[in-house]
Amino acid sequence: SARLILECFPETHRAVVLVGSGNNGGDGMVVARHLAEAGWRVEVVSPDGTAPSTPDAHVVSNIAIGLGLPLRPFDAGSAPPDGAVIVDALLGTGSRGALRPPLAAIVDWINRARGPIVALDLPTGVDADSGEVAGDAVRADLTITYHGDMLGLRVSPGREHAGVVTVADIGIPTAVTCDAVGWLFGPAAAAAIPAKESDGHKYSAGSVAVVAGSPGLTGAGVLASVAALRAGAGLVVAAVPAPCAAAMSAHSAEVMFAPVAHEEGAICAASLADILAQAGRASALAIGPGLGRAQATTAAVRGLLEGSSLPTVLDADGLWHIGAHPEDLVSHEGGLVVTPHAGEAARLLGCERAEVEAGRVVAARELCARSGAVVVLKGPGTLVCAPDGTLAVCAHGSAALATAGTGDVLTGAIAAALSKGMPPLVAAIAGVAAHACAGDIAGSGDGTIAGDVCAALPDAIAAARTA
Repeated sequence: SARLILECFPETHRAVVLVGSGNNGGDGMVVARHLAEAGWRVEVVSPDGTAPSTPDAHVVSNIAIGLGLPLRPFDAGSAPPDGAVIVDALLGTGSRGALRPPLAAIVDWINRARGPIVALDLPTGVDADSGEVAGDAVRADLTITYHGDMLGLRVSPGREHAGVVTVADIGIPTAVTCDAVGWLFGPAAAAAIPAKESDGHKYSAGSVAVVAGSPGLTGAGVLASVAALRAGAGLVVAAVPAPCAAAMSAHSAEVMFAPVAHEEGAICAASLADILAQAGRASALAIGPGLGRAQATTAAVRGLLEGSSLPTVLDADGLWHIGAHPEDLVSHEGGLVVTPHAGEAARLLGCERAEVEAGRVVAARELCARSGAVVVLKGPGTLVCAPDGTLAVCAHGSAALATAGTGDVLTGAIAAALSKGMPPLVAAIAGVAAHACAGDIAGSGDGTIAGDVCAALPDAIAAARTA
C-alpha cells in the first residue's frame, strides 16, 4: 500500500494517517511507517490518541511507535494540511451501519481535505458487502483493498466513494477463502456467448423475436434488434405495430420487421396471434423497447408472457405494464430476465427510487424473489441476481453508457445470448459484460451514443474470447 501511495503521489512527501482500533488501523500503522522510512513527513491520528489494539495491529503499532512515529488524538478544531495525502485506516470490512461519534466528525474532516484521500481496504462508512452508506462515509480518490476485490466498492453508492480501486497482493494464499455475498465479473465474461459454428446457419446461431415500437418510440426497437444481431444472433424478426413498420425498417436492412395488428398504433390484445406467429421462428423473445404505455398494451404484454414459453428478456415499457406486481411474472415458463433501472425497479417494488439506489443489493434480491426471474438492475455496478440467491456485479463499465438507448442495446445482447441456449443467469452476465466493454470500445467519450455501443458489440465479444 505504501509503495502504491509513493508511486501515485511522488511529489507530496506528507501524509496524515487516521487509524482505528482494529486490524485496519494496524494496516494504517504499517503504511505510516513505510512512508516515514521513505522520507515523508507522517503524522498518525486516532480517535482517542491510542494505538490499534487487536493482537496483530498491536505488534505493528509498537514497531512504528518505537521508531518515533508521532501518534496524537483527533482534534476536531484542526484543519487537514493542504496537499497532504490523507490515509483512511479507521474501519475495515466488518463495520456495518451508521458511524458513531467521533467517527462521523473524523470522516467529515477527511472529506474536507484539499489533497488526495486514500482508503485502506474500503472507505470508512461503506458497507463492504452491499455498497450501502448508512450515513457519513469517506470519499476516497484511491482505495487499496487487499487480496481480492469486493462488492461494496463496485455497487453504488459505495462505488462513488471508492474512487480508483486497486487490489494489493499481501501474500494471502488463494486457497484461503471466505463466504462472499456475491462475485464480480468483468469483460471476459462475454466469452461465454457461444461462437457461430463453422457449419451452422442463421437459425442454429440463434433467432430472436423482438416485440417493440409505438408512435414516436420506434428507435428503441431498432436498437434492440440490431444489437441482437451484433451480439451474434443469426436472425432477428421484430413484431411491431403496422404504422411503425415502415419507419423502423428504414433504419436496418438486416432486421425483418413484421407489421402486426394494433390499436391506434399500439400493440394490443389483437396483436397476440400475429406476434406468436412470428415468435414461432425464434428461440428467444425480447419484449418492451419503445412499446409505449397505452392501456391496450398491458393485456398484450401479459398475454404474451403467458402464451409463450421462449426464454425472454422483459425491459423498459414491458416492465411498466407489470405495474407493482412482479409476482405475476413467476408463472412464465422458459426462463425470464428482467432488466430494470432503479426507477423501474422502484415501481415494480412499490417504493421510492431513492430507496432502491440506497440499497441496490437488497432491492435486486427482493425483486428476484418476488418475480422468480433473473434480475439485471442496471446502473453503475450493474447487479445480476438469480432466484437461487446467486448475485454478481459488473466491475466494469463507464459513463459512456449514460446515454439514451443503451438499455435497449443491452436487451438485444441478452436476447442474443438466450437465443443460443444459454441459461438465463449466464446469458444475463455475458450480455452485461459485452455491453460494458462495448461502451469502452465505442470510444467517443461524452459523445458516445447507443448506436456506437451497438456497433462495438462484436469487437467486445471477440476481445473476451481472445483474452
